[in-house]
Amino acid sequence: MSLHSVTWRVNVSALDQSELIQDSIKWIAGEKSSIKISKDKSFHGAEQYTIVAKNMNKKDSKKSLGRLGENILNELLKNDIRLRVDENKNFYVRLKLSELVRGEVSLADNNTSSSTVKGTFKIESYPGDSTIEVISNLIQELISRL
Repeated sequence: MSLHSVTWRVNVSALDQSELIQDSIKWIAGEKSSIKISKDKSFHGAEQYTIVAKNMNKKDSKKSLGRLGENILNELLKNDIRLRVDENKNFYVRLKLSELVRGEVSLADNNTSSSTVKGTFKIESYPGDSTIEVISNLIQELISRL
């Protein structure tokens, strides 16, 4: 089993270095990912942008998950992975944006107050498959290759 796709999303202000952030998102999603930028206003009226990188290629989606690195993949397995999977077969992770733009990958947690990058991986599983088992096995496979 594998992944169908991956989407990485981040909200940035007009003051942020959006090109640097785009490059970071492009790296984590894969070079063949498509980037969309939408302009909006924040709750308080300031300009903000949403940058979305989407990769529909199964192989590239798997590579994107592998870019999290051995330590983070192990951490995901150790913690309750069921909390990161929804009923629509999506697997969610959040990364610290400040670390990602420095070329490092660090998981965000509930105490993270800085900006985060949200990753959504669409799990390839079929009726009768346990989505939790599929993503756990995939993560273990990636760890064994690192």
